[in-house]
Amino acid sequence: MESKLLSIITPSYNQSGYISKNIESVLSQSNNDIEHIIIDGGSDDDTLDILREYEDSYNLRWVSEPDRGQTHAINKGFQMANGEWIGWQNSDDFYQANAFKIFRKELKKNPQADAIYGDLVIVDEKGEPMSKKFTTRPSKFVQRQWSLFASNQSLFIRRSVLEEIFPLDEELEYTMDAELTWKLLDGNYNLVHVAEALGAFRIQPEAKTFEGVQDLQDEELRQIYGHRLYQQIVPSYVLENMAKATKAVYLLLDRRFDAILHNVVN
Repeated sequence: MESKLLSIITPSYNQSGYISKNIESVLSQSNNDIEHIIIDGGSDDDTLDILREYEDSYNLRWVSEPDRGQTHAINKGFQMANGEWIGWQNSDDFYQANAFKIFRKELKKNPQADAIYGDLVIVDEKGEPMSKKFTTRPSKFVQRQWSLFASNQSLFIRRSVLEEIFPLDEELEYTMDAELTWKLLDGNYNLVHVAEALGAFRIQPEAKTFEGVQDLQDEELRQIYGHRLYQQIVPSYVLENMAKATKAVYLLLDRRFDAILHNVVN
């Protein structure tokens, strides 16, 4: 089969209220260099009807069958993908209008890039913007103590890199995105940042949240990141504020003055 420049993998389960927006965000930017692979976990809502409606509109492939959860679906999607580059966009999230154009432009400027990532728009249940996550240069310290250096909604990774770091651990229920971005940080990869929003993360009632499962999340993160001696000595709130300050310095060095104040709370 002909190799595609970019494969988008979308894990899905009973997301009929949102998946059309996800599909449209890929379809509206699609050409012969895009394929969209949707891995459905056996939805019993209207998801399959929506997939059938779109399957002849662009290069969409999909399967619907019981799986072992979101991480398993992502791993399956990677195995099916033909692309030289791969993105992962959850079914209730979506790409910004010019995301693929920005990606291609950045790749042309940085042909040796192993991953390209940008900012993230936070939207409400209806898809209306609420806030924004500004990203900057990679940092293990910032990721370990505060927030991921990149979000999967705005991240594209070279296939050869994914072949080195996949599969993701299917035992992780809440932090598979942290495992992916940590593996990128842990390798000797050329991670290229673009100061534009590429994707959107939707806040909606049925999305996975960390409310009530903070201890489980923290345990998974300890498995991913390990535990350093200084974490036993320095209070966590001090480390978090140090990580925020580190990111603020990076934003200043990147001349992203509009993002510095926002960074204090996001």
